[in-house]
Amino acid sequence: MALATTLITISAASIAAAAAQDYPTGPIKLIIPYAPGGGTDAAAAVFSDKLGQILGQPIIKENHPGSNAVIGTALLAEAAPDGQTLMVVTGAIANNPYLYANLPFDTEELVPVSILTTYPYVLAVRSDLPFNNMQELIDYAKANPGVLTAGTPGRGAGAQLVLRLLNERAGIDIRDIPFKGAGESLNAVAGGFVDVVFSGYETVRPFVESGKMKFFAQSGTVPLGEEQIPPIADTLPGFEYQNWLALIAPPGTPENITDKLNEGLTAIFSEQEVKDRLASQNIQGIASTAEEAKAYLSREMSTSRSIIGTLGLQPE
Repeated sequence: MALATTLITISAASIAAAAAQDYPTGPIKLIIPYAPGGGTDAAAAVFSDKLGQILGQPIIKENHPGSNAVIGTALLAEAAPDGQTLMVVTGAIANNPYLYANLPFDTEELVPVSILTTYPYVLAVRSDLPFNNMQELIDYAKANPGVLTAGTPGRGAGAQLVLRLLNERAGIDIRDIPFKGAGESLNAVAGGFVDVVFSGYETVRPFVESGKMKFFAQSGTVPLGEEQIPPIADTLPGFEYQNWLALIAPPGTPENITDKLNEGLTAIFSEQEVKDRLASQNIQGIASTAEEAKAYLSREMSTSRSIIGTLGLQPE
C-alpha cells in the first residue's frame, strides 16, 4: 500500500513537472472579478499582453463581477490547476472570509502567484460640493449626518472598508451606496447620483480632467502625484489604508507553473516602460515571488480580520 501511494505521488509530481514544462498549452483565461472600467482592468492591461508574449499564448481577460469578487473567485477555485485560468484580484480577497458567512471556496487554498502592486485610495468628490478640504468635508458631514453618500464596489471591497474607517475615525456618517464595481461607482458620482468615491488615482483622473470630480484626499501617508493630493492623515493623524493587486491561481497549481509565471512577471516589472507607466498612475509595482505572495496574503487576512472586528462588521 505504501509503495502504491509512493508511486502515485511520484507519478503526480512527474505529470505536474511535464505540464509545467509545456505550459501554457493554449490561451490563458484571466478572470477579473469586477465590472469593466475599474482600476483592476487598468492594472491588468499593464502586464497581461506582455506576459502573453513571453509565454507564447494570448491572455484573454474576462470580467465576472459580483459579490465583491466572490463570483469570479469561485470560478477560479473550480478551474483546473494547470495555469490556464488565472485571476487578478484586489485586497478584497483578504476581507471576504470575514464578511461572507458561506464562501463557496477556501481562500487559504488558493495559490497566490504574485503580489503585483500596492497603492492608496484617492477620495474624489463631485465638483459642485460646498467644501474644499478634508476638514471642511468632515465639518459638513457632522452638520448634515447621513446626507453625504459614497459609491463603493460593494460589501467587502477595500473602498467600502476605507469609507467605514473614515466614518469611524472622523465620527461622521457618509452613507455607503454599493455598486457592482469601481467603474459603476465612479459613473454614479460623475452623474450626480452620489457624492464621493474612494478609488485608484488612474480611474479617478479622467473624471477630474473632465471637470466632473476633484481630487480631494488619499489614504496614503505622503502627498500623491503631481497634484500633491494630501493624505487624510494630515487631518486625521495615523489614518492609512493601502489597496493591492495580486495574481492568483486555482488550488493545487504546481510550483513549476507559478515559478514560470513569476519569471515572466519579474521581467515585465523590471522594464523601464512598465515602471514609468505604473509611476504615472501613482502605483508601486512589486512582482513578488509566490512564497512572498502567500505570506503577504496571510498578513493581510490577519489585518482585515482586525479592522473588520474593530468596525463591528459581522459575516452575512
